[in-house]
Amino acid sequence: MYGVSRISSADNIMLIGYNDVEANFMPEMLNKLADAGVVVDMICQTAPHGGRLQFSFTAAFEHFDTALKALGGDKKAAPMISGGYSKVYLFGEEMVESVGVAARALSALGAAGVAVSLITTSDLDISLLVRQEDADVAIQQLRDAFSI
Repeated sequence: MYGVSRISSADNIMLIGYNDVEANFMPEMLNKLADAGVVVDMICQTAPHGGRLQFSFTAAFEHFDTALKALGGDKKAAPMISGGYSKVYLFGEEMVESVGVAARALSALGAAGVAVSLITTSDLDISLLVRQEDADVAIQQLRDAFSI
């Protein structure tokens, strides 16, 4: 149903974000993390407005110290870093042709009082960042919503 064939999750995730920065700032920060060996996931940015934007991304919390060291010394902007998240993944090869998958997922989580902090999508998957303490409820709600 709705093209979702699998739901999985990953715990101990941190969210890193920047507000009101130059558009060219994002690749600079991502390169610093790559140079430090930090794998970045769930990259999300706003549409630029006057050459400025907001962007957020996730990484494993085990890399907190490395990320802080790599990003903390920049004088242009300080990162906002918070931990205690889980990524919940919806996957399905038929999602590319399915309508309403994100709407159904967000409605199910909203009905359960689970806040989504970040969402990224592709043709085959949807990644939802939720508070780690809400992950079990989120997974069960999504399994129910998609009959998995």
